[in-house]
Amino acid sequence: MIRQIFKIIWTERRINIWILFELILVFCILWFCVDYIYFFTKRYLEPTGYNIEHVYSVNLGIKEEGNVIINNGSDAQKDSLLNTVWTIMDRIKTYPDVKYASLAFDAIPYSGNYRNNSFTIDSVAEYIQIKTVAPDFFYVFDINILQGNIPEWNNPDDIVISGTRDNMFLKKDVRQIKTLDFEGEKKKVIGAVESSKRSEFNNSDPIIYILLPRNNVEAINMEGYSQICVRVKAEADKNFIERFTKDMQNQIAVDPYFLSSVTSIDDIRKDYIKWTGYDSNFKSIFSISAFLLINIFLAVVGTFWFRTQTRRSEIGLRIALGSSRVNVQTIFIIETILLIFFASIIATIISVNVALADVLKDIGIPVVERGEDEIRLGQYLINYCITFFILVTISIIAVWYPSRKASNIQPAEALKDE
Repeated sequence: MIRQIFKIIWTERRINIWILFELILVFCILWFCVDYIYFFTKRYLEPTGYNIEHVYSVNLGIKEEGNVIINNGSDAQKDSLLNTVWTIMDRIKTYPDVKYASLAFDAIPYSGNYRNNSFTIDSVAEYIQIKTVAPDFFYVFDINILQGNIPEWNNPDDIVISGTRDNMFLKKDVRQIKTLDFEGEKKKVIGAVESSKRSEFNNSDPIIYILLPRNNVEAINMEGYSQICVRVKAEADKNFIERFTKDMQNQIAVDPYFLSSVTSIDDIRKDYIKWTGYDSNFKSIFSISAFLLINIFLAVVGTFWFRTQTRRSEIGLRIALGSSRVNVQTIFIIETILLIFFASIIATIISVNVALADVLKDIGIPVVERGEDEIRLGQYLINYCITFFILVTISIIAVWYPSRKASNIQPAEALKDE
């Protein structure tokens, strides 16, 4: 049967060439939609490394006189402000609904704040993200501690690290690293924690955690870069913001600070995803893909409907010579699959070269930002299989009805049309 179908394809080569062009174009467009959706769905489903359920950000405001002290005050005035910050932290920790509380800089997930610096290990230097945190930070965000006695972390010269999603740090297992070179000094690594991502759509990059001790003057700058976060007891989460604001408004109002707002990390997450554009890009690709699938279906139906109508006499002759209606439908379906296969080979070559040349990125079309996750042969194979499966499924559905309708005609009627 296959040899016979090849002969049919060759005999109908004029119209099949145009069908091939159509299928190649469709396959290329669908390939990039599949690549984008598959990559970000896979990354989205990877663990973030933390848990933001029942976690809130407590935002402090500061009066103008406080800003004056921060920018131009004496050491004694700054020390006084520092004591005020930690007094506020101690009061927050004693609130009955709060399980853990932590002060940190440039550290919370879904934050626009980002700080990095160059660290060296075995002569390999790399810019790595830095987060300044109190030890309770890992408990607030439920970050798994891989090794080390982090609750006893009290030396500002010691650091904690995390690696990639495979817990690798500069090509080494995070649990094997004992020291890092930073600005000419060796930093002792006293612990390692689970890798974490900035958001679901980001990669898990190495992180250096630096201790924020109580005597760190940076803690008095509460504008923009520092975050007080609390993990609330699960049973006390309902209406926590309203209850905490009412109960702690006066407790936190220690001049020059005051309680500005309380925001759930989940709300911060939604704003961050919207700000970065991941959400809109994802929706755009899904919309384009859905629109494309509908148009593919309609185009294939139209193409093969016309094709079967022009081959009514062939169908009638086959049935008259003893072919079953199922056999006729099978011939049309296999012919369609073979055409898609030929088109897919050409389309794959085109798609791979377009991807390698970054053509789509140059013309402003959303593409996958892989970072260090270079696309490999396995990813090309996955893209091909998914795209081929989608296109074949749609085409079989589209071909089945017109071929079924055509095969139901009486042989005499089909031959009479001819």
